[in-house]
Amino acid sequence: MAIVYHADDYGITLAQARAILALSSACDGAGALQSVSAFANSPAFEDAAALAMPHVSSGALRAGVHVNLVEGPCLSDPATVPTLVNERGMFKHDFVGLWRASHGPQADAFRAQVRRECAAQIARFVEAFPEERLRLRADSHQHPHAIPAVFDALLDAVRDCGCALSQLRMPVEAVGPHVRHGGIGRLASANLAKDALLWWLSRENWAKVPAGCATPAFCGVVLSSSMDRLDDATLEALAARAAREERDLEVLFHPVSVPVEECLDPQNAPFAHACASPGRDAEANWLQRR
Repeated sequence: MAIVYHADDYGITLAQARAILALSSACDGAGALQSVSAFANSPAFEDAAALAMPHVSSGALRAGVHVNLVEGPCLSDPATVPTLVNERGMFKHDFVGLWRASHGPQADAFRAQVRRECAAQIARFVEAFPEERLRLRADSHQHPHAIPAVFDALLDAVRDCGCALSQLRMPVEAVGPHVRHGGIGRLASANLAKDALLWWLSRENWAKVPAGCATPAFCGVVLSSSMDRLDDATLEALAARAAREERDLEVLFHPVSVPVEECLDPQNAPFAHACASPGRDAEANWLQRR
C-alpha cells in the first residue's frame, strides 16, 4: 500500500501546469507529487496535456480526468445543457446547486445533461491520453460526483466513451486521525460539515463502483485549502488506517495559485478567488519540501 501525493486542477494555465509538474522529482522537478487530475474543459488543456504526456507514458506520473461541473466553460453545446450553464456558457451551480438540481421535476433532464457533459470531458481527456482509455482515473472538481445522480451519470458517461475505470475517488475522509494527532481546534467546522455531507451522500454509491476499480483511502477535505498544515503524525495514522484496509492513501492538494483574471471563469468570484489563493502556493511549498 502506498501514499500517493496528488494535485487537482491541473492545466488551468500552461504556466500553472508547468509549475505543478515541477513539484515532482519523477518529472524532473523537486518534490513528492506523483499524480494529477486535469481540467479537460480548460482552454489550456491541450498544451498542459502535451506537457504531461511524456511523464504519463513513461509511468512516472499518474494522470486522471478532473470532471468539472461547477467552474468555467462547458465542452458540450451550451444549448444542450441548459440546466448546468448560464447565458455565457459557463457552469452556474456550486455543489449545493447541483444537489438541488438533481431533485424535482428537472431531475431526469439534469442527469442526462450531466451525462452529456461528463462524456464530453472524458472524451477530450482520452483523446489527449489514449493509453488511459482502459485505465481511466476519475474524480471531480469540488466532489459533486458524491451526489448520487451525478455519480450515476458519470458512470454512464464512462461507458459511453468506451472507457474502463481503474480508479475512482470516493471523497470521504476519516476524521479520527486528525483529532488524535492534530487537534480538533485546527479543523474548520465548514470542512468537517463538508466531510460529513460527502459521507452521507456517498453511502449508496459504494455498491455501484465497477468491479476492478480501486477506491483509495482519501485525505484532502478536512484540511481543504490548508493542506500545508498536514503533519507527519496525522499522515502516518491515515496511512496506517488505509493499509489495514489494503488500500492506497490519496493525499489531495491544490497547489500553485493562478491570477484571478486567468482562472477558468473570473466572473465566478468564489471559485476565482479560491484559485488565486496564496494557500495554494503554501501547499506547493509543502510538496516541494517532501
